[in-house]
Amino acid sequence: MAGGRDLELVGLPNARDLGGYPAADGLAVREGLLLRSEALTNATPEDMAALVELGVGMVVDLRGDSEIAAFGQGAWTGPRTHVPTADLTRAVFARMVKAGPDGEPLAEDEVVEVMIEMYRQFVADDSCRAAFASALALITDQATQGSPILFHCTAGKDRTGWLTAIVLTALGTDRETVIADYLLTNERAAEGRGAESRAKLLAQLRQLVGERQPTAPLLDVRREYLKAAFDEAEAKYGSMDAFLRDGLGADVDALRAGLVG
Repeated sequence: MAGGRDLELVGLPNARDLGGYPAADGLAVREGLLLRSEALTNATPEDMAALVELGVGMVVDLRGDSEIAAFGQGAWTGPRTHVPTADLTRAVFARMVKAGPDGEPLAEDEVVEVMIEMYRQFVADDSCRAAFASALALITDQATQGSPILFHCTAGKDRTGWLTAIVLTALGTDRETVIADYLLTNERAAEGRGAESRAKLLAQLRQLVGERQPTAPLLDVRREYLKAAFDEAEAKYGSMDAFLRDGLGADVDALRAGLVG
């Protein structure tokens, strides 16, 4: 699988360049322009310097307000836009938090269903869909300027994963390659830097939901999660092309002009 180059950032092990993936007309996504990562809060000063060296012209933060309040903005001092696609704490953890640290744990398959429903809401919820549309417009604007953009959520896997899927699909990347990039997050989490990052994320989750609730479905990316978002888009709009056009107002031609070569 071409593409998905590790940016080798110490505090951001899931940070990668989406350049190199196959795109429309037998071409490929241009390298160095489309970057994804987890939240910049764990980035080291060296990581920040590397992002500056990469020429990042805009950071798009997809987290909800409560996540930013709880975990901070990170040390990035360049241009940044906050586009809250969903409040993850409210959307995913509500039932688990309600159970409390001493409450009855949910079954793992119940948590999986919560995650699947969240991915459906990425498409079905008007405000959430509008936020993804805004993020896509920002990416398109940066692409037309030839300026690198980095987008992230908290763990860089769910909201970031769906936005990546949207952009790559618009660029003409085939579905299996899109899914492969999405699942690459699991591989990164199993490696040295990723294992440390996953442990930090687990500690944050435990603060919210206690020690007894199952966390694997929250920490992992799973094919059925991403499939739920694709299925919702295709069911409501008829096709991904129609979803991009009518659901997100995407300027596919401009996006491809800036990011495919």
